[in-house]
Amino acid sequence: MAFNAMWKPGSQAVAGMQGNGSANPALVIYLDPDSLAILPPSDPAAWPEFIRLLRQIRDSADELAVFLDKHKAVRDDDARPE
Repeated sequence: MAFNAMWKPGSQAVAGMQGNGSANPALVIYLDPDSLAILPPSDPAAWPEFIRLLRQIRDSADELAVFLDKHKAVRDDDARPE
């Protein structure tokens, strides 16, 4: 897997769905200062593959969060004075 760009979120980074209930919904990630919008295909026939991608993003984000939580606990233990 090749990456063309890497973004490092700032302290004000947030993510959420934009356009809830509208004809143009999107997953938007405000990275502080950059933004990334992931829009569904205009053809509903392509939505199943897009839904698969969204679920991969969700699952991968959860996997990364679990990993970081676990390693944060180890780092916190290493930083404690004896």
